[in-house]
Amino acid sequence: MKNLLFRDDESLIGSNWYYLEKKLFIFPLLLSFIGLLAIYSLIGTEYSIALLFKHTVFLLFSLSILFFFSLIPINNLRKILNVIAISFLLLLALVPLLGYEVKGATRWINLKFFSIQPSEILKGPILCLFSWFCYLFIKTGKSLYMFLFILIMLIVSAFLLLQPDIGTLMLYLSSFFLLIILYLRNIKLFFILGFFGVLLLAFAYFTFDHVSLRIDKFFSSESSPQVARSLSAIIGGGFFGVGLGEGQLKYSIPESHNDFIFAILIEEFGIFFGLFIALLYPIFFFLIKQILKSQPNLFIQNTTFSLCFILCIQAFINIGSSIDLIPPTGMTLPFISYGGSSMLSYAIIFGTLINFSKNEKNSLSNTS
Repeated sequence: MKNLLFRDDESLIGSNWYYLEKKLFIFPLLLSFIGLLAIYSLIGTEYSIALLFKHTVFLLFSLSILFFFSLIPINNLRKILNVIAISFLLLLALVPLLGYEVKGATRWINLKFFSIQPSEILKGPILCLFSWFCYLFIKTGKSLYMFLFILIMLIVSAFLLLQPDIGTLMLYLSSFFLLIILYLRNIKLFFILGFFGVLLLAFAYFTFDHVSLRIDKFFSSESSPQVARSLSAIIGGGFFGVGLGEGQLKYSIPESHNDFIFAILIEEFGIFFGLFIALLYPIFFFLIKQILKSQPNLFIQNTTFSLCFILCIQAFINIGSSIDLIPPTGMTLPFISYGGSSMLSYAIIFGTLINFSKNEKNSLSNTS
């Protein structure tokens, strides 16, 4: 027991734990605690204590996954992520057949005891798989890998359009395009892909009523009732908030445990607390980049950047919709909003990023 969890410990957990940047665990744990406060605050509205219980179960399971993913050897992690990506890609294909509709969109599959949203859990694993394809393309020059990248990207895009889930589709595509730019380092490609993204947004606007409705409302002189209430609650909270459980926004907005959780937190804990939450995501990104700035492995570098990108962008989309900077999208606030699929998705992403931070000299340079 003398060397347990230290450098000379030869166990799987001990040998990997020694090389981890432990301070990175602070961020998901802090976000988890903030999420628990937010869900606790909702008890007594349309939600009972059962919501807090379910959230806690999701959280404990997700944290277990996070620690597991952070500790396993990197090459094993990559293989596990590839298996998850392929498995949930198949589940995504089954959503039109087995999924059930919620608010006009079919995104969930009911597994009797719980439901899952394949497109949510797929985020981290599919990015790692695509990064691996790009890495192999750069290393070998074989066009097969880029063909697989484009083929699977089109398949994912098609199934997200079928649901429809335009917000998640745009998040996916921006991450995929980022990977291509990171690996190919071509400025012309940046503008080409940007133009393609604008065309896709225009297509979504003219094809899907709910997309055009949200965008039209956003650019109109009046905010939607939900956003107006959100802004009013944020202003009412002031610098220090009205206190835990004392906010009123949660009584007037449906699905407040997802879309407007940030506004609820600001109303009850104040603007300074909201700024603290908003800064946690980019600070985590900055620390990861500082730790890996001398990392020679291209796969680790670019996968890390793309995973941090999707984490921060989703956080700021949720925050931005709460304060009327962008149209509401229904995206969760990572590791704070209620939702098992979202929490599991970002547990995988956080665990992978912390794993990549290992400072073991040889483990990061032998990706194969």
